[in-house]
This record gives sequence, C-alpha cells and structure tokens, in this order.
Amino acid sequence: MKILQLSVFVFFNLFLVSCDNVKNPSQNVSTTDSQNSDLNDAQNSVIEPIKKTLPIDIDELTTLVDISRDHDTINYTYSVKNTPEQALLLPSTIDTIRKKLLKAYCNNSDEMKELKKDFPDGVNYHYDINNQEIIIIELKSTDCNSN
Repeated sequence: MKILQLSVFVFFNLFLVSCDNVKNPSQNVSTTDSQNSDLNDAQNSVIEPIKKTLPIDIDELTTLVDISRDHDTINYTYSVKNTPEQALLLPSTIDTIRKKLLKAYCNNSDEMKELKKDFPDGVNYHYDINNQEIIIIELKSTDCNSN
C-alpha cells in the first residue's frame, strides 16, 4: 500500500514541479498545425524536466525509470524490485493500484485538469520487474465518469 501511496504522491509532486504553462504559438502555420505544436510544447514541458531527473526512487521497492509520450498519452514506467511477479499480478493488487491511480487521476485539481488537457488520450502506468513489463494500468478521462 505504501508503495502506491508514495508513487501517487511523487507523481503529483513531480507534475507540480515540472508543469510549465508557457506555450509559444508557431507563426505562419495553419490553425491545426499551431494547435498541434502548442500541444506538443505543453507535453514536452511536462515530460522533459522529469526525464532529466530520472531515475527517481519512489521507495525501497519502486523506481520511476522512464516518462514518455505516445501521441497524446503520457507513459510512466516503474521498476519494481524485491517483489515476485505473482504478487504484482494478483487481481487484488492490480485492483488496488488501479483504484488509487484512478482516484488521483480523477482529482479535479488544476494540475490534473492541465495534465488531462495536455494528454487528452490519458495516462499509462507500466510496472516492470527485471526490465520485463508485468502490468499496465491505462486510464482515460472517460474512466472518471464511471468512478
């Protein structure tokens, strides 16, 4: 439980520290290109500062090892150590992780609203053991409606 709480806590702190709302509109491009450029700039302003500080130890078992984007989805990759794969794959473990992440993601704070705006396709949390992906938790804004 503490791993999940610390992961969520660190995620929000990192997001707050790295969030930069300054956007430079491109000149002499179509409206769509300008909007895409603004969105790319906003996404990069979230990802790049965090990426420079990696790896980040969340706790004694979990380390944030990568942050990236895939189109309009933000991806967090965590390395989990000293934990058997079977423990991470338990339905109760996955459900607990998903509920905690969903609660944080569905928070209506200004930071989360900005994150959802910058990454409209959602967020993916990847949990790896020994560089092998074990689980992925995918969240989208529409998941908040069913919460």
